[in-house]
Amino acid sequence: MKLGLNTISIWFGGIVALVSICLAIALTFTNFMVETMYGSKRIGFICVLVLYTVYRAFRIYQTLKYSNNDEK
Repeated sequence: MKLGLNTISIWFGGIVALVSICLAIALTFTNFMVETMYGSKRIGFICVLVLYTVYRAFRIYQTLKYSNNDEK
């Protein structure tokens, strides 16, 4: 794969997915931001972070799949 827009998109997407899943894990298992986010607001935000990570992973998968098909 050549260094181009797809490569940069894949790397930034991976970094964002990694950061969002780390934040979701931190919110789930620690007291991080417990003073400002609690109850259903906290659970909802964790769900949004997990769903966004799944979406980013799917988009990265699609980008890799289509770029591999183009190279052949």
